Amino acid sequence: MMLSHLSLSSAGITTATLLLLFSGAQGQQMMANNVTQGPSGFPACDALVAANLSHVIHFPSSPLYQTLVQNGSYAISTRKQPWCFVLPSTAAEVSKTLTALQSAGDGAGDWHVAIRSGGHGGDNQNNIVDGVTIDLTHLNTTTYDADTNVAHVGTGARWGAVYAALEKDGVLVTGGRESVVGVGGLLLGGGISWYTARTGFACDSVVNYEVVLASGEIVNANASANSDLWRALKGGSSNFGIVTRFDLAAFPAENLHMETKTFSREHAGELVDALARFADLDRSFQDNAVLLVVTYDPETEASIWRATKVNTMNKANSTAFDAFDRIPTSAPTMEKSVTLVEAANSTALSGKNRNAGAGALTAVNDLRVLRYCIEQHEGLVADMKALLGPKNFTTILDFQPIPSYFADIGVQKGGNMLGLERDSRNKVLFVMGVTLLGSNSEELFPRVYQHVAAANKRIEDFSKSVGSDTELRYLPYADSRQDAIGSYGKANVEHIRKVAEEYDPEGFFQYRVPGGFKISRV
Repeated sequence: MMLSHLSLSSAGITTATLLLLFSGAQGQQMMANNVTQGPSGFPACDALVAANLSHVIHFPSSPLYQTLVQNGSYAISTRKQPWCFVLPSTAAEVSKTLTALQSAGDGAGDWHVAIRSGGHGGDNQNNIVDGVTIDLTHLNTTTYDADTNVAHVGTGARWGAVYAALEKDGVLVTGGRESVVGVGGLLLGGGISWYTARTGFACDSVVNYEVVLASGEIVNANASANSDLWRALKGGSSNFGIVTRFDLAAFPAENLHMETKTFSREHAGELVDALARFADLDRSFQDNAVLLVVTYDPETEASIWRATKVNTMNKANSTAFDAFDRIPTSAPTMEKSVTLVEAANSTALSGKNRNAGAGALTAVNDLRVLRYCIEQHEGLVADMKALLGPKNFTTILDFQPIPSYFADIGVQKGGNMLGLERDSRNKVLFVMGVTLLGSNSEELFPRVYQHVAAANKRIEDFSKSVGSDTELRYLPYADSRQDAIGSYGKANVEHIRKVAEEYDPEGFFQYRVPGGFKISRV
């Protein structure tokens, strides 16, 4: 998998930004002038040409093809070369695309489809070799309706652009914390935000989905129409259709008060104690969020701890962070009042290096488990020094509090698929991984992954042994070997299965679109 916090660098113009430049009429005309015409030898792509979609298709001969393959914000593992890319600009073009692909049928041989929004998932989630990749980059419009207080956001948009557009209207929505992360994957997998304590997971703020079904039919799913699909899409991922637009409840924009403190390894125990205290705070502290991260720094060959504290109402010195504030720091504190755009741009995901993560775990807020995570991280660092050398890797261990009232918010907003309401205890989500920096990353990646997976398994086994493991394997961070959908609980699994069978009776999104987490594999 590709971890959403695993590799951080200074924000800047990336290839993803360049892709957005092609979203206007001039860019579409350029694409139309650079598409291979005539039979390609790939039946699925030829079916798209026959459906008069040549203007949105990119074969390997297209000047933009390699840019689409190599896009720097995508995980290296997803830089694959499909038979062709399709870049629709409207829901109608998505509909025509699916109808054409259906017409190619099984007679075209063994081929598959990948669907890409921001493209940060690993494996075959957003790109594929033997088949067609549907890239939703051009479905990137963000508008705001003041009468309904709803933001209409295209699936292919990036969160930084969404926030920038909405701040002009004085509003925001609950979404991703990094600017280049795509809208689609985050909202369909749950979505942890700086605002989750106030508004729930990002998916809880979706009041309507515009969805293109496998049949080509365009439907809306909300609390009144197709409500079963509306609820299933809140965490149910790519099991039902292609979402082309999300309609999100908005709220007044306010600056964030953001403070990042740096600590040395000797205070690790105090820091996880502070995190545990924070995770046990009640809903009266809903305007506060914290992210605790430890990384191995190859320059100093030491582990560095950082706590990013955010108050979403721009309040300095919130008492929610008192336990953190009592711990001595090892570097100057970075503190500022920022817009959400500035906060999202302060870190940018890097796709330059090979990232090895073995998935996400969730446990009850138990200090025994949190301290065991520290031990496993330190053991992983020692293993990587021996395997890779002290200068050729970095690591991450990421702790995110999940208080029980997060689930209550979801239930109040119509319910989601995550299943957190099954357990009323406060929880902590954690993710651990390694980024390989050396030139032989590909060769060593399998061995590194084995070490990370083994450490994760030990944490999982320890959590179970002390009665603190919880089922959720948070889908946006989950490894493909984890059963993210199955971790939602029996009732939600059956709901997803029933909805998938109703809206995609032929199983197109189960078998022709193999990437991601599929209900057919649960």
